[in-house]
Amino acid sequence: MAGSASVIRLPAVAALLLLTAACAGHPQGPAPGAPACPAGDTAMVQTTLFFGLDRPGGAPQITPREFDRFVDEVVSPTFPDGFTIQQAEGGWRDTETGATIREPSRTILILAPAADAAEASALRDRLDRVRSAYIQAFDQQAVGLASARACVDF
Repeated sequence: MAGSASVIRLPAVAALLLLTAACAGHPQGPAPGAPACPAGDTAMVQTTLFFGLDRPGGAPQITPREFDRFVDEVVSPTFPDGFTIQQAEGGWRDTETGATIREPSRTILILAPAADAAEASALRDRLDRVRSAYIQAFDQQAVGLASARACVDF
């Protein structure tokens, strides 16, 4: 990416896994009167999906091979323009025991256009298809999602 102003750093913050699981709003285009992106940058939506790798009931973790197959069969066809996968570790506090639970996870960062409500809705539909497929394939409770506007330059 060119120019430090257009570089977006995304720390793998484990707490976001829990906080973003309940996000339900559609990513929107810029608000009226919002500043435009710098010359040469493109306004897009940056979405991060959070995938836990533990299975319920002590079943074996989702393996790298299983996750890669999911990416090849579901994510790549849904987002053929590209994405970034990062290893992460999620964590949260169990409300019943007070114990801190840690879980290996993966995040997938996706940059996509969403200039108007129709594009934003179509993007959210694609994201939700990926999330639903993972939940069903690996018996998960949720796949976290966080979206924000971004100025992008490649």
